[in-house]
Amino acid sequence: MAVFAVTLSACTVGGEKGTPTPTPPSTGSSDGSDSSSKLPKRPASLKLDSVDTCKLLTADQMKQLDTLASKPEQLDLVDGQKSPACHYSNAGRFTYAVGAVTHKGASYWLEGSGTVSGSVIKVADYGAVKVEFVGGSGIDCSIAIDVAEGQQLMVSYIPATTGEKDQTVLCGKAEKAAGLALSTLKTLK
Repeated sequence: MAVFAVTLSACTVGGEKGTPTPTPPSTGSSDGSDSSSKLPKRPASLKLDSVDTCKLLTADQMKQLDTLASKPEQLDLVDGQKSPACHYSNAGRFTYAVGAVTHKGASYWLEGSGTVSGSVIKVADYGAVKVEFVGGSGIDCSIAIDVAEGQQLMVSYIPATTGEKDQTVLCGKAEKAAGLALSTLKTLK
C-alpha cells in the first residue's frame, strides 16, 4: 500500500512502500507568493492541530467511498516531517490516506519542484491544490486543501494494483474523499 511521502525517491513507512513526492523547492517563498497560481481566500480557518484524522470520514462516508477499515499512522506527508494521518482501505484494493499537515500550507505544492505538478482547484468552498506526478499516471492523486494558515488537509487516493491507470478517475476519487473529509472537519470545530 502506498502513502504520501516527501522525498524524491520512495520511502518506507511502517514497512510499506511510500509514494515518491518532491524534495523541497529551491525557489519561491514558503507561502507560495511567488507562484503564478494563487489559492483563493479561505472562508474560515479550520485548524488541524488536535484533529483525529481517523474521525474525518464518518461511517456513512466510508460506505460512500467503499472503504472497510481505518488505521491511524504518523506519516512523512510533506517536507520530511511526520504528520498524523489515517488510512481508509478496502481489503488491499485501494487506500485513501487523510493527513493533517500543520507545518506547511497547501501553497507549498504551487512552488514547483519538477517531480509533481500542482493545479489550483476548489473543494466545496475552499481553495485546494491537485497534486500529480509529472509524467506519471495511475500511481495516485492527492488533494491538498487550504484549511488554515500554514496547514493543509491532504487526501490521497492510492490504488493497490496497476489496473487503475486513468489519472482523471484517480483524482476524481481523491477529490470526492477530500470533500467528504472537509465537510466532517467543519463539524468538528
